Amino acid sequence: MIIRIHRFLGIVLVIFVLILSVTGTLLQHAEEFKIRQTYASSTFAKNVYGIEPCVIYSAPIESKWISVCNNNLYFDDYKIVNNIKTLRSVYKDKGNYTILYDGHKITVSENAEILDLDHTETPKDKKIALTENTAPKELKRKIEDKSLSKIITYERIIVDLHSGRLFGTFGVTLVDLVTLGLIILSITGTYSWLRWKKFF
Repeated sequence: MIIRIHRFLGIVLVIFVLILSVTGTLLQHAEEFKIRQTYASSTFAKNVYGIEPCVIYSAPIESKWISVCNNNLYFDDYKIVNNIKTLRSVYKDKGNYTILYDGHKITVSENAEILDLDHTETPKDKKIALTENTAPKELKRKIEDKSLSKIITYERIIVDLHSGRLFGTFGVTLVDLVTLGLIILSITGTYSWLRWKKFF
C-alpha cells in the first residue's frame, strides 16, 4: 500500500516538481537571466493581472495632442515628463511647442524631441483644460499600453508561478497540496527504502 501511494504521488507530482525546480533556478539566477530588468507586455499585465490602464486626460494643441496619464505628460504618444502636478499652459511658437507645468517650461519639437527645459514662474491664469477620454482611439490605446508596459517584471511572474499566486487562491492551494504531496512522497520513499534494507 505504501509503495503504491509512493508511486502514484511520484507520477502525479513530477510535472509540479519540474515547474518548481525550473522557476526556483530562474529566481536563484535572476541577474544572469535578466528577468529582474525585463518587463512583460501591457496585454499580459492587463489580462493576467487585471491591472487597469490609467485614465487619460487630453487636449488638442494645433495638430498635436497633450495628455496626462498617471501624472505623466505625453506629447502625442511620447512620454516627455514624469510626475507632474499641474499642467498650466501649452502653445505653439515658431514650429515648436512650449509646455508650462509645475513651475517649469519645456520646449519640444514636432517630433517630441526636447529642445529646452527651464525653471520659470508659471502664470496661474493660463491653466489648460484637459478632458477625459477625448484623445483619438489609437492614440489612447498607445498611451494605455505605455502606461502598463513597465509594471510587471518577468521576475514577479516567475515568483507568482513558483508560489501559485499567478492563479489566485486556486494556485496557492494547489502549491500547498503539492508541498504536502512531496512531504508524503519523502516519508513513503524513506519508509520503503528502510523496509527494503530490512531495518524493521
